[in-house]
Amino acid sequence: MFDRIVWTATAEAPSVRRMEPSLEVRQLRAFVALVEQGSVTAAAQSLGLAQSTVSESLSALERALGTPLFLRRRGMHELVLTDAGDALLPHAEEVLATINAAHAAVANATTRVRARIAIATNESLSTYVLAPHLEVMRRQWPNTTFEVSVVMCTAIRAGVEGGEYDLGISLQPMEDAVGRVDAERMVVSDDVPLVIFSQPGHPLMRGGRSVAVRRDALGDHTLYLSDAAGDFHQLVRRFLEVDGLPGPHLQPTGSIESVKRAVFGDPSAFGMLPAYALLDEFREGRLIPVAVQPAPPRMRLEALLSWTRAQHPATRQLLDAVCGAFPAIEARVAAGR
Repeated sequence: MFDRIVWTATAEAPSVRRMEPSLEVRQLRAFVALVEQGSVTAAAQSLGLAQSTVSESLSALERALGTPLFLRRRGMHELVLTDAGDALLPHAEEVLATINAAHAAVANATTRVRARIAIATNESLSTYVLAPHLEVMRRQWPNTTFEVSVVMCTAIRAGVEGGEYDLGISLQPMEDAVGRVDAERMVVSDDVPLVIFSQPGHPLMRGGRSVAVRRDALGDHTLYLSDAAGDFHQLVRRFLEVDGLPGPHLQPTGSIESVKRAVFGDPSAFGMLPAYALLDEFREGRLIPVAVQPAPPRMRLEALLSWTRAQHPATRQLLDAVCGAFPAIEARVAAGR
């Protein structure tokens, strides 16, 4: 809601108006985080942003002010502010404190006001990550409609940048470069595993236990996955075909649950999904992970917040809840249950 507030300067004469480069709140956040954390890397981690995003925000802030805010000297490790940086710091902290107070005031008021929050995400995230938090949010914000759309990753980014959605949460291939994004971007997790799984009685398993299986051993079997196209489908195809050997017969089913049903119905088949979508089945022993070598690729979970839509306080609250809960999901995945 407040990330596009800007400061502008006017000319001395009433008849002439001169627009100066604007200061954006995201730039002030990056600046204060840098001072508090002592380095760009630590500031980026504290904000949940890419280091390149924080660096660009700091550079844009200096361009807007027309002066350096901190000293850059070869071999210098300690952060040293310039006189301009010292002068800016208390004002930046005051602006951010005022914004936090404004968020709280709006939150108290808008619980009684009808509102709509548009969320774009992947199917697995909608079902296994967002759903429990949305259940809580709908009780806390009874007059707010949380409208979830399941779309492709490219549509999530385009929709958030274009103002169609307030919030986008998606899985992205780890190797994809992160370019400029016209939205606030947060990395929720940079290590989301994919897993190949089967029934315990699969011919390649031993007594219902998972054993190491070479990737080329999958070639004689069917592998079910949810998407017929898009980033996830291409990632799986590259993983299976990288060595030039015949891969398994891919069967896109259209949904996460239909992948599971297909594997339940075919004792010789495999499935491939994000690990967090299979925690219950693994815990109950109805499906088992297959230790394929080399291991399947991992993905990055990231969120985008629109800069072009007025940000409802519940949007940030939902994102904070997901960010706070995902480490527990990762721990369950690592524990294999």
